[in-house]
Amino acid sequence: MQGWTRMTRRRSPGPTPPPTAIWRAAVHGAATGRLALAVALASASAACGGTQHLSEYDFTGHALAVVSYAPFAPELWTGGVDVDTSDPVSAVLSAGSRAAKEVEGRRARARLDSAARGVDVSKAMAERMLERSARYLGAEPVEDREAADYLLELDVRRLAIDARHEGGARLYMKGTVSLLDRTTGREIWHTDVTARDPLSPYLRSDDLPGDVVTAGALYSQSVEDFERMLRGMARLSSEAVMDHLRSDLREVREDRRG
Repeated sequence: MQGWTRMTRRRSPGPTPPPTAIWRAAVHGAATGRLALAVALASASAACGGTQHLSEYDFTGHALAVVSYAPFAPELWTGGVDVDTSDPVSAVLSAGSRAAKEVEGRRARARLDSAARGVDVSKAMAERMLERSARYLGAEPVEDREAADYLLELDVRRLAIDARHEGGARLYMKGTVSLLDRTTGREIWHTDVTARDPLSPYLRSDDLPGDVVTAGALYSQSVEDFERMLRGMARLSSEAVMDHLRSDLREVREDRRG
């Protein structure tokens, strides 16, 4: 059988666009990308805080309740002990020291949990925030959330006593706070909140060897001492939230006057 070859006509790619057209298309694409990035950044910025919709509401005479969600007890961060494996004697001593500190840490953790059963941190935060937030907004404070027109909601993500550093132990909290229209569910205002404060002012000075509370000193604290820390945690958290709310309300009112 005689072989045969199929001939295919190759299509012309068409005229090549002039360099100017290519440059304009590239500039247009870059501009579109920059616009999308700007919108994304603006949305992210708005999500992190700011006055948002506060200027659209008059809270005067309306009922406000506060809801707080927080861990049962804060975490206890005490760090670890470095072990020098190149020196067998030092390694044994360090391992023994680490084991002893772990035991002390577990005992301190148990006392902290006992203190948490006597101090409801979440409830204490809500109680401290209710009066001040209602005063700032001009609203009427109510304890029953079902009777409220607006809800101030604090969601605490991290709560800790941090004794890992030489500068002394600190109270630490991180969370978000939102002001909601309870009827519609609309979020009127929200912001992220982070607060840190030295632990020593929240304890009795005669219980401390100095002005700095170290991990070692923390291990020796009693249940009553940890209860004072928890009340200090509630105070620190509520004041951090109120500082944000007051600042943003001040900005709204200044804009109205201007």
